[in-house]
Amino acid sequence: MDARSRILRAAVELLASAGFPGLTISAVARASGVSRPTVYAHFGSREELASAVLRLVTRQVTGRVVAQARLAATGADFVVEAIIALRREFRREPALAPLAFPQRGTIIFDADTLGPDALDVARDSLLPLLDFHPELADELGEITETVVRIFLSLVMFESELSASDATLRGYLHRRLVPALGLPPPTPPA
Repeated sequence: MDARSRILRAAVELLASAGFPGLTISAVARASGVSRPTVYAHFGSREELASAVLRLVTRQVTGRVVAQARLAATGADFVVEAIIALRREFRREPALAPLAFPQRGTIIFDADTLGPDALDVARDSLLPLLDFHPELADELGEITETVVRIFLSLVMFESELSASDATLRGYLHRRLVPALGLPPPTPPA
């Protein structure tokens, strides 16, 4: 494994175990078995390293989420299943915590969870929705922001409506799907 890959792997593990405060150049160098100058040669600053780590983990998670949500039969099901799968990933992957909880001491992409870079990543993950509803192409930006806002609230705040995947699925179909202007799935015959 090359030095850059070892640095990124060590940084993901440190971010997951110690959060942004524990993600120091010295700690990453020790954990990856390289020198501090080597870390700086690949990533000019701690912030650049953190951004690279979050982008890497986000791409990996997004791939898994989209693959799972693509099994949906309708656009409404795709959005609902994507949110449920993403929530599962956030609970399973501690390195993602800084994305949902920026107040824990990190910068996210451009220092804003709803900033252009972060929304671009979310928008790309929702592109398969256009396979179901190509007429929504002009609205995808607004749909993306709505989905991100709902998702962040679901990650940060638990309630009876989000206690299980089944109750969350029903809630999202009743409230989010109509808010996005998506047709509801056809009930089984």
